[in-house]
Amino acid sequence: LRAVMGLTSGYIPNAMALVASQVPRERSGWALSTLSTAQISGVIGGPLLGGFLADHVGLRAVFIITAVLLVVSFLVTLFLIKEGGRPIISKSERLSGKAVFASLPYPGLMISLFVTTMVIQLCNGSVGPILALFIKSMEPESTNIAFLSGMIAAVPGVSALISAPRLGKLGDRIGTARILMATLIFAVVLFFAMSFVTSPLQLGVLRFLLGFADGAMLPAVQTLLVKYSSDQVTGRIFGYNQSFMYLGNVAGPLIGASVSAMAGFRWVFAATAIVVLINIIQLAIALRRRRQMAEAKSAR
Repeated sequence: LRAVMGLTSGYIPNAMALVASQVPRERSGWALSTLSTAQISGVIGGPLLGGFLADHVGLRAVFIITAVLLVVSFLVTLFLIKEGGRPIISKSERLSGKAVFASLPYPGLMISLFVTTMVIQLCNGSVGPILALFIKSMEPESTNIAFLSGMIAAVPGVSALISAPRLGKLGDRIGTARILMATLIFAVVLFFAMSFVTSPLQLGVLRFLLGFADGAMLPAVQTLLVKYSSDQVTGRIFGYNQSFMYLGNVAGPLIGASVSAMAGFRWVFAATAIVVLINIIQLAIALRRRRQMAEAKSAR
Protein backbone atom coordinates (compact mmCIF):
# COMPACT_ATOMS: atom_id res chain seq x y z
CA LEU A 1 0.00 0.00 0.00
CA ARG A 2 2.88 2.37 0.74
CA ALA A 3 4.35 1.54 -2.67
CA VAL A 4 1.01 2.38 -4.35
CA MET A 5 0.97 5.68 -2.43
CA GLY A 6 4.40 6.42 -3.90
CA LEU A 7 3.00 5.92 -7.41
CA THR A 8 0.32 8.56 -6.72
CA SER A 9 2.60 11.15 -5.10
CA GLY A 10 2.52 13.63 -7.98
CA TYR A 11 0.46 16.27 -6.20
CA ILE A 12 3.37 18.42 -5.04
CA PRO A 13 5.22 18.73 -8.40
CA ASN A 14 1.92 19.46 -10.15
CA ALA A 15 1.03 22.07 -7.52
CA MET A 16 4.44 23.68 -8.04
CA ALA A 17 4.04 23.57 -11.83
CA LEU A 18 0.53 25.04 -11.60
CA VAL A 19 1.65 27.95 -9.44
CA ALA A 20 4.71 28.50 -11.64
CA SER A 21 2.55 28.70 -14.76
CA GLN A 22 -0.09 31.02 -13.28
CA VAL A 23 2.07 33.78 -11.78
CA PRO A 24 4.24 36.33 -13.60
CA ARG A 25 7.72 34.86 -14.08
CA GLU A 26 9.37 37.82 -12.37
CA ARG A 27 7.46 36.90 -9.17
CA SER A 28 7.86 33.12 -9.43
CA GLY A 29 10.55 33.05 -6.71
CA TRP A 30 8.22 34.62 -4.17
CA ALA A 31 5.26 32.43 -5.24
CA LEU A 32 7.12 29.12 -5.11
CA SER A 33 8.80 30.02 -1.82
CA THR A 34 5.43 30.90 -0.29
CA LEU A 35 3.99 27.60 -1.51
CA SER A 36 6.96 25.74 -0.03
CA THR A 37 6.07 27.09 3.42
CA ALA A 38 2.93 24.96 3.27
CA GLN A 39 5.01 21.90 2.41
CA ILE A 40 7.43 22.69 5.26
CA SER A 41 4.48 23.16 7.64
CA GLY A 42 3.22 19.73 6.67
CA VAL A 43 6.61 18.16 7.30
CA ILE A 44 6.67 19.73 10.78
CA GLY A 45 3.00 19.30 11.67
CA GLY A 46 2.42 15.85 10.19
CA PRO A 47 4.56 13.82 12.61
CA LEU A 48 3.41 15.95 15.56
CA LEU A 49 -0.26 15.50 14.66
CA GLY A 50 0.24 11.80 13.92
CA GLY A 51 1.95 11.17 17.25
CA PHE A 52 -0.72 13.10 19.16
CA LEU A 53 -3.57 11.24 17.46
CA ALA A 54 -1.88 7.85 17.90
CA ASP A 55 -1.66 8.45 21.65
CA HIS A 56 -5.29 9.61 21.96
CA VAL A 57 -7.33 7.73 19.34
CA GLY A 58 -5.13 4.76 18.35
CA LEU A 59 -2.82 3.91 15.46
CA ARG A 60 -5.45 2.70 12.98
CA ALA A 61 -7.57 5.82 13.44
CA VAL A 62 -4.62 7.93 12.26
CA PHE A 63 -4.92 6.38 8.79
CA ILE A 64 -8.64 7.12 8.65
CA ILE A 65 -8.16 10.74 9.76
CA THR A 66 -5.35 11.15 7.21
CA ALA A 67 -7.64 9.79 4.49
CA VAL A 68 -10.33 12.31 5.47
CA LEU A 69 -7.79 15.14 5.22
CA LEU A 70 -6.76 13.91 1.77
CA VAL A 71 -10.42 13.87 0.68
CA VAL A 72 -10.73 17.49 1.85
CA SER A 73 -7.61 18.35 -0.17
CA PHE A 74 -9.11 16.62 -3.21
CA LEU A 75 -12.40 18.53 -2.92
CA VAL A 76 -10.62 21.88 -2.47
CA THR A 77 -8.48 21.18 -5.52
CA LEU A 78 -11.47 20.03 -7.60
CA PHE A 79 -13.86 22.88 -6.82
CA LEU A 80 -11.76 25.89 -5.75
CA ILE A 81 -8.57 25.75 -7.82
CA LYS A 82 -8.99 26.86 -11.43
CA GLU A 83 -6.32 26.60 -14.08
CA GLY A 84 -6.30 29.28 -16.75
CA GLY A 85 -4.15 30.64 -19.52
CA ARG A 86 -2.67 27.30 -20.63
CA PRO A 87 -3.62 25.67 -23.94
CA ILE A 88 -4.67 22.03 -23.75
CA ILE A 89 -2.06 19.86 -25.46
CA SER A 90 -3.38 16.91 -27.45
CA LYS A 91 -1.81 13.47 -27.19
CA SER A 92 -0.19 13.83 -30.61
CA GLU A 93 1.42 17.13 -29.57
CA ARG A 94 2.98 15.81 -26.36
CA LEU A 95 6.76 15.73 -26.41
CA SER A 96 8.88 12.70 -25.67
CA GLY A 97 11.46 12.88 -22.89
CA LYS A 98 14.21 13.46 -25.46
CA ALA A 99 12.18 16.21 -27.14
CA VAL A 100 11.52 17.88 -23.78
CA PHE A 101 15.25 18.35 -23.21
CA ALA A 102 15.78 19.34 -26.85
CA SER A 103 13.28 22.16 -26.32
CA LEU A 104 15.23 23.59 -23.38
CA PRO A 105 17.64 26.48 -23.97
CA TYR A 106 20.11 25.11 -21.39
CA PRO A 107 19.58 21.34 -20.89
CA GLY A 108 22.93 20.95 -19.09
CA LEU A 109 21.91 23.50 -16.47
CA MET A 110 18.56 21.74 -16.04
CA ILE A 111 20.28 18.42 -15.27
CA SER A 112 22.62 20.24 -12.88
CA LEU A 113 19.58 21.65 -11.06
CA PHE A 114 18.06 18.14 -10.83
CA VAL A 115 21.29 16.93 -9.20
CA THR A 116 21.21 19.92 -6.84
CA THR A 117 17.69 18.96 -5.76
CA MET A 118 18.92 15.43 -5.04
CA VAL A 119 21.85 16.76 -2.99
CA ILE A 120 19.61 19.13 -1.00
CA GLN A 121 17.36 16.23 -0.01
CA LEU A 122 20.40 14.04 0.62
CA CYS A 123 21.91 16.51 3.07
CA ASN A 124 18.55 16.86 4.83
CA GLY A 125 18.18 13.08 5.21
CA SER A 126 21.74 11.97 5.93
CA VAL A 127 21.62 13.08 9.57
CA GLY A 128 18.27 11.43 10.33
CA PRO A 129 19.48 7.88 11.11
CA ILE A 130 22.21 9.02 13.53
CA LEU A 131 20.64 12.08 15.18
CA ALA A 132 19.27 10.40 18.31
CA LEU A 133 22.39 8.26 18.73
CA PHE A 134 24.69 11.27 18.29
CA ILE A 135 22.76 13.22 20.92
CA LYS A 136 22.93 10.20 23.23
CA SER A 137 26.71 10.08 22.78
CA MET A 138 26.97 13.73 23.88
CA GLU A 139 24.49 13.38 26.77
CA PRO A 140 24.80 9.76 27.97
CA GLU A 141 23.04 10.53 31.27
CA SER A 142 20.02 12.23 29.69
CA THR A 143 16.61 10.62 30.15
CA ASN A 144 14.77 12.58 27.44
CA ILE A 145 16.77 11.71 24.32
CA ALA A 146 13.60 11.21 22.24
CA PHE A 147 12.34 14.70 23.11
CA LEU A 148 15.74 16.32 22.44
CA SER A 149 16.21 14.58 19.10
CA GLY A 150 12.65 15.43 18.07
CA MET A 151 13.16 19.09 18.90
CA ILE A 152 16.53 19.27 17.14
CA ALA A 153 15.06 17.49 14.10
CA ALA A 154 12.17 19.98 13.92
CA VAL A 155 13.94 23.31 14.49
CA PRO A 156 15.17 23.73 10.88
CA GLY A 157 11.56 23.71 9.76
CA VAL A 158 10.75 26.66 12.01
CA SER A 159 13.51 28.86 10.59
CA ALA A 160 12.72 27.65 7.05
CA LEU A 161 9.16 28.93 7.47
CA ILE A 162 10.60 32.35 8.34
CA SER A 163 13.15 32.52 5.54
CA ALA A 164 11.36 30.93 2.56
CA PRO A 165 9.09 33.79 1.40
CA ARG A 166 11.62 36.49 2.32
CA LEU A 167 14.55 34.93 0.48
CA GLY A 168 12.26 34.06 -2.43
CA LYS A 169 11.30 37.71 -2.78
CA LEU A 170 14.96 38.74 -2.44
CA GLY A 171 15.87 36.27 -5.20
CA ASP A 172 13.34 37.91 -7.52
CA ARG A 173 15.16 41.18 -6.91
CA ILE A 174 18.87 40.27 -6.96
CA GLY A 175 18.87 36.93 -8.81
CA THR A 176 17.73 33.46 -7.77
CA ALA A 177 21.03 31.81 -8.74
CA ARG A 178 22.88 34.06 -6.29
CA ILE A 179 20.51 33.10 -3.46
CA LEU A 180 20.92 29.40 -4.29
CA MET A 181 24.74 29.54 -4.33
CA ALA A 182 24.89 31.61 -1.13
CA THR A 183 22.60 29.24 0.79
CA LEU A 184 24.50 26.16 -0.42
CA ILE A 185 27.79 27.67 0.75
CA PHE A 186 26.16 28.60 4.08
CA ALA A 187 24.99 24.97 4.44
CA VAL A 188 28.54 23.65 3.84
CA VAL A 189 29.92 25.87 6.61
CA LEU A 190 27.20 24.78 9.03
CA PHE A 191 27.61 21.05 8.34
CA PHE A 192 31.36 21.30 8.93
CA ALA A 193 30.65 23.20 12.18
CA MET A 194 28.19 20.48 13.29
CA SER A 195 30.96 17.89 13.18
CA PHE A 196 32.70 19.75 16.05
CA VAL A 197 29.74 20.34 18.42
CA THR A 198 30.02 19.13 22.00
CA SER A 199 26.43 19.59 23.23
CA PRO A 200 22.86 19.17 21.93
CA LEU A 201 22.32 22.93 22.39
CA GLN A 202 25.14 23.74 19.96
CA LEU A 203 23.74 21.23 17.47
CA GLY A 204 20.24 22.70 17.84
CA VAL A 205 21.47 26.26 17.21
CA LEU A 206 23.39 25.20 14.08
CA ARG A 207 20.42 23.24 12.76
CA PHE A 208 18.17 26.24 13.39
CA LEU A 209 20.55 28.35 11.29
CA LEU A 210 20.57 25.60 8.64
CA GLY A 211 16.80 25.99 8.34
CA PHE A 212 17.24 29.51 6.97
CA ALA A 213 19.19 28.01 4.07
CA ASP A 214 16.77 25.09 3.69
CA GLY A 215 13.88 27.48 3.27
CA ALA A 216 15.50 29.01 0.19
CA MET A 217 17.34 26.19 -1.57
CA LEU A 218 14.55 24.06 -3.06
CA PRO A 219 12.34 27.05 -4.01
CA ALA A 220 15.38 28.63 -5.67
CA VAL A 221 15.98 25.49 -7.72
CA GLN A 222 12.30 25.37 -8.70
CA THR A 223 12.34 29.04 -9.67
CA LEU A 224 15.33 28.44 -11.96
CA LEU A 225 13.55 25.44 -13.48
CA VAL A 226 10.63 27.73 -14.33
CA LYS A 227 12.93 30.42 -15.70
CA TYR A 228 14.69 28.09 -18.14
CA SER A 229 11.73 26.00 -19.37
CA SER A 230 8.60 26.78 -21.37
CA ASP A 231 5.01 26.46 -20.13
CA GLN A 232 4.56 23.44 -22.43
CA VAL A 233 7.11 21.33 -20.51
CA THR A 234 6.98 22.86 -17.00
CA GLY A 235 4.93 19.99 -15.58
CA ARG A 236 7.27 17.36 -17.00
CA ILE A 237 10.34 19.22 -15.72
CA PHE A 238 8.87 19.45 -12.20
CA GLY A 239 8.02 15.73 -12.35
CA TYR A 240 11.63 14.86 -13.24
CA ASN A 241 12.83 17.14 -10.44
CA GLN A 242 10.54 15.38 -7.97
CA SER A 243 12.07 12.03 -8.99
CA PHE A 244 15.53 13.35 -8.14
CA MET A 245 14.12 14.64 -4.85
CA TYR A 246 12.93 11.16 -3.93
CA LEU A 247 16.29 9.73 -5.00
CA GLY A 248 17.92 12.10 -2.52
CA ASN A 249 15.44 10.97 0.15
CA VAL A 250 16.64 7.39 -0.38
CA ALA A 251 20.37 8.13 -0.74
CA GLY A 252 20.63 10.46 2.28
CA PRO A 253 19.79 7.97 5.05
CA LEU A 254 21.81 5.24 3.32
CA ILE A 255 24.91 7.44 3.17
CA GLY A 256 24.40 8.68 6.74
CA ALA A 257 24.07 5.17 8.13
CA SER A 258 27.02 3.84 6.10
CA VAL A 259 29.41 6.67 7.03
CA SER A 260 28.50 6.49 10.73
CA ALA A 261 29.08 2.73 10.75
CA MET A 262 32.49 3.05 9.10
CA ALA A 263 33.86 6.30 10.56
CA GLY A 264 31.62 7.53 13.39
CA PHE A 265 28.79 10.00 13.85
CA ARG A 266 30.78 13.21 13.38
CA TRP A 267 32.00 12.14 9.96
CA VAL A 268 28.40 12.07 8.70
CA PHE A 269 28.27 15.88 8.96
CA ALA A 270 31.69 16.25 7.31
CA ALA A 271 30.79 13.83 4.50
CA THR A 272 27.52 15.69 3.91
CA ALA A 273 29.41 18.99 3.72
CA ILE A 274 31.81 17.50 1.16
CA VAL A 275 28.91 16.25 -1.01
CA VAL A 276 27.29 19.70 -0.95
CA LEU A 277 30.65 21.32 -1.74
CA ILE A 278 31.10 19.08 -4.80
CA ASN A 279 27.59 20.01 -5.89
CA ILE A 280 28.41 23.72 -5.54
CA ILE A 281 31.35 23.26 -7.90
CA GLN A 282 29.31 21.42 -10.55
CA LEU A 283 26.48 23.95 -10.27
CA ALA A 284 28.90 26.87 -10.58
CA ILE A 285 30.32 25.29 -13.76
CA ALA A 286 26.82 24.81 -15.19
CA LEU A 287 25.82 28.41 -14.41
CA ARG A 288 29.06 29.68 -15.97
CA ARG A 289 28.41 27.69 -19.15
CA ARG A 290 24.87 29.06 -19.31
CA ARG A 291 26.22 32.58 -18.99
CA GLN A 292 28.77 31.95 -21.76
CA MET A 293 26.09 30.47 -24.04
CA ALA A 294 23.82 33.46 -23.38
CA GLU A 295 26.64 35.87 -24.18
CA ALA A 296 27.44 33.96 -27.38
CA LYS A 297 23.80 34.11 -28.48
CA SER A 298 23.55 37.83 -27.80
CA ALA A 299 26.78 38.47 -29.74
CA ARG A 300 25.38 36.90 -32.92
